[in-house]
Amino acid sequence: MEFPLKLTILLILSFFSTCVTAAAEDLYLLRLDAVGYDKSSEEPPQEEVMQSIEVVARLDELFHSKVKTGPETQMLSGKFYAEEGELKVRLHYRRLVNVGTVVPVAIDSEGTVITEPVLDRSEIQTTVDLEVDQSTSVGGFETDSIRTQGSTTTSSKSKVNYQLFLSRYEPPAEKR
Repeated sequence: MEFPLKLTILLILSFFSTCVTAAAEDLYLLRLDAVGYDKSSEEPPQEEVMQSIEVVARLDELFHSKVKTGPETQMLSGKFYAEEGELKVRLHYRRLVNVGTVVPVAIDSEGTVITEPVLDRSEIQTTVDLEVDQSTSVGGFETDSIRTQGSTTTSSKSKVNYQLFLSRYEPPAEKR
């Protein structure tokens, strides 16, 4: 018994679309936002998203994302998994900012000084429970500073709260 060509093509296309849909359902989007303010003297300070990094993750697999913008590099890696019916993520986040200065680290055999850039480094390592379409706090800090220059004293505040958001990944629509 021979299948007509149109029926065969229809079966192949329906199988392919089912596989693509099933694969997309296993994908999640993890987004880490740094929300807060830096050296604000306003009262009350206005919070905003200061940095953000995201990665597409699949259950029980490792993930990694790296974003470099100007002097700043952000890296997010870890594992997204389910344990006893709960969604969890083990994450390691690093933010490096080149502050624009260098320090000597060695002298080579020809007497040339070898330098490396000074990096401001923020880092979080944690494991947290997650829920789809919910934000989860994974760390942060708050500082108050007072600066005196001559007879002028100024105070400022800095605050960063890292929020991890989990959602289902929806691939972009195909353009025609």
